[in-house]
Amino acid sequence: MEVVVISFDGGIEDFPVLIQSVDGLITDGTRHLAIDLHTLPFINSAALGWLIKAQKGMERQGGELALARLQPAIQQILEMTNLDVVFPSFETVEEAISYLGGDLERPATKSTSEGVGDQSGDQSGDQSGDQSGDRKPVRQHNWR
Repeated sequence: MEVVVISFDGGIEDFPVLIQSVDGLITDGTRHLAIDLHTLPFINSAALGWLIKAQKGMERQGGELALARLQPAIQQILEMTNLDVVFPSFETVEEAISYLGGDLERPATKSTSEGVGDQSGDQSGDQSGDQSGDRKPVRQHNWR
């Protein structure tokens, strides 16, 4: 079973890039998706509404979306709105991959999607970002 991990490396102003990437994955039939939101300091109602829509889209396909490395403010918002029961969230990306049925020992051969982010093929989980100054807010990694 393949698990796709989207590493979001931006703030709320970059959220439309995440939306476009994830919507494309859902349209393409992705069924197991983890989103690493470690750099997102807060979430607004529009972004929260989109997450709900994305989760419903995944459920319609028989899949599931999990969130990883949430900032405390986002986790608190999910708890206050009782959405913590809708979105499984994990302290690490590895926990999210395991929850979704991925095998951490078997990265898929495809490491990124065209136009989604880093084309280096690195799947080490390094979250330091692109040091070349060409910051890409969304990177995709696939796991079997």
